[in-house]
Amino acid sequence: MIRKSAIFTSIILMAILAITNVAFGKWEASRKDDPASMEGNLRGIYFVDEKNGWAVGDYGIILATNNGGNSWEKLDSTTQEDLWGVHFIDAKTGFVVGASGTTLSTKDGGKNWKRLNSQTTIQLYGVHFLDANNGWIVGLNATVIATQNGGATWTPISGGRASAEIGGGSPGYWDVRLFTTKKGYVVGESGTIKMTSDGGKTWVDQKAGTDSNLEDLDFVDENNGWVVGEGGVILGTTDGGKTWNLQGESLKLTEWMHGVDFVSATDGIAIGEYGTVLSTTDGGKTWKVDSSGKQSGVTKYTLFDVSYPKAKSAFIAAEWGLILRNK
Repeated sequence: MIRKSAIFTSIILMAILAITNVAFGKWEASRKDDPASMEGNLRGIYFVDEKNGWAVGDYGIILATNNGGNSWEKLDSTTQEDLWGVHFIDAKTGFVVGASGTTLSTKDGGKNWKRLNSQTTIQLYGVHFLDANNGWIVGLNATVIATQNGGATWTPISGGRASAEIGGGSPGYWDVRLFTTKKGYVVGESGTIKMTSDGGKTWVDQKAGTDSNLEDLDFVDENNGWVVGEGGVILGTTDGGKTWNLQGESLKLTEWMHGVDFVSATDGIAIGEYGTVLSTTDGGKTWKVDSSGKQSGVTKYTLFDVSYPKAKSAFIAAEWGLILRNK
């Protein structure tokens, strides 16, 4: 990806802000920094509560807010690699992953970042920690690595293999969730949903009922979870992944859905291509197109990730450095 000039970026930003004010209704642009700093896409976003959040993206960008998105500070990530996943345990302790095996950690909310030795150069997409010590990371070619000491050392638990392109080798894993140090889920290419109950020694394929690439997943407890992906796919489970049911069929979606997050077993948001934002208040039995979604013309830009930390408080990371929040 080629960096655009500050002038061109400013034009894009002004267009997006104008569109947002008109088309997004209850959603508004949260990031109002210098337009010259808004180059590249924001791929991941995570809030530990309605005030403290972080967003990561292209060229090693990491942004942080401690006031609910009223302002964002650009942090020194110490890398120029594209970053894809972010997860924080609390307002101080967090982890970020990205290209070339990049794995970063912080213990002061992002003021200082330490590069961890992930023992891989593979593209890493998803990261999830149970606590400050126990976490998993997933990436291309069925890579899963785990740590029990806060990232000081990492152990391949799914065969972390040599790098492969998307669609090559074993299916890539794009997101991960843990419930205990033994039980967790991964999702990825070709309809992949897998569950382990022994820390990754063995994996049980879940019957997704689709061969679409699956990009993001969220669970609010061990029973209720959701997965989104290619071609407008939204799947939900109420029995811990034993069965997955297709949701949102009435909307006839074709957009690639990139992110999903639930604040409770009933209330959730799913986002994706072409400014698509969907919301549900019944656990996904019905989804409605939000006022910010499925717009036409120049509003067809991509929303990459969503964080829903508290009722009526949600944030979306998008291309061109845009961050949206609902009001």
